[in-house]
Amino acid sequence: MQSLYLATTFAAAVACLLTSLLVFARRKSGERSRIILACIVMFSVLNYITRFYALCHGEQPELVISVPMLLLAIFMVISYIMYPIEVISPGYLNIWRVVKLYSPCIILAVVYNICNLIGIKFLPYHSLLEMFPYFTKFDVWFRFMLVFFVFTPVFLIFTVPYTRRYNNTDRAWMIKYTICFIINTIAYIIVLISDQIIIKTLYYYVSAGCSIYIAYMELFERLIKHPVSTYDDVTDINNEVPEYVTTNEKQNPLCERIVLHMKQTSDYRDPDISLNSMAISLFTNRTTLSKALREMGYTNFNIYINSLRIEDFINRVKDEKSENYQDVFYNVGFRSRSTALRNFKQYTGKTPSEYFVEQ
Repeated sequence: MQSLYLATTFAAAVACLLTSLLVFARRKSGERSRIILACIVMFSVLNYITRFYALCHGEQPELVISVPMLLLAIFMVISYIMYPIEVISPGYLNIWRVVKLYSPCIILAVVYNICNLIGIKFLPYHSLLEMFPYFTKFDVWFRFMLVFFVFTPVFLIFTVPYTRRYNNTDRAWMIKYTICFIINTIAYIIVLISDQIIIKTLYYYVSAGCSIYIAYMELFERLIKHPVSTYDDVTDINNEVPEYVTTNEKQNPLCERIVLHMKQTSDYRDPDISLNSMAISLFTNRTTLSKALREMGYTNFNIYINSLRIEDFINRVKDEKSENYQDVFYNVGFRSRSTALRNFKQYTGKTPSEYFVEQ
């Protein structure tokens, strides 16, 4: 039975490794869901390889009911929540939201390390059943609390903010993903209840199978589509559909994310904004971002940012009926009056005075 357990661990590692590489290879420009899923499956590979290495060298792998393994399980469960968030609401995740998502795991890890520093002993147990008679002890009920946290994140999938701008999934996909997630989590809970080697062997089949099926749904069932309705949410500062919303943009979801990001954040008003900082905000890279901007009709980053600033300048002057052009130029992000005037004339063909006299 030990040989079967060892072979199953190795097979699960290889299957998940190939799955992760395939999903990553099939990633699409401006679409992060497949990258996130590939990374999640790779975490499983690292876990399997670590246990396989220990078994091959006659060492005892970390007990599944130990606090470090339970914290790792919570980390994995939260990671599996990130993927549907990106599917259901592309572009919703940013650094701050990711930190908030992982905050329970971080807090529990900090508590565990503090307990170790002050001398609290976490005795080795092999299963939840073995721990149950000692439930009143701190190290036992702390682990029971961690087990509770392993299961609860599954219900977060249906609280993910949905955006109608994308048609990348439907409720049927959400239900199938949730069922798969629940099956995997229940299988893990069964492993925690019983330490029998046959149970652990079967768990690897279930866990690897769930990962492969999720990847299958991503690659062959959940086809990445694009908006079929009008661009209600992709409007410029004048609340009009931008002229650069063309067929090419429909084929690249990053273009829409750029427009929506600028509309929501007005980052163009930051005089220090750069291609690098914008790429980080959109979780992409310089090359991909530059390509998306060219698809939108802008030859480079500066032309795009300055066009947004000029549009904002025009609207502000009209709304505020201000003739103090210099202050407004600074407010929309220009560093100097001469640069602003040069860009305004390139954009409108007139000076501000000539432009607003004719309005």
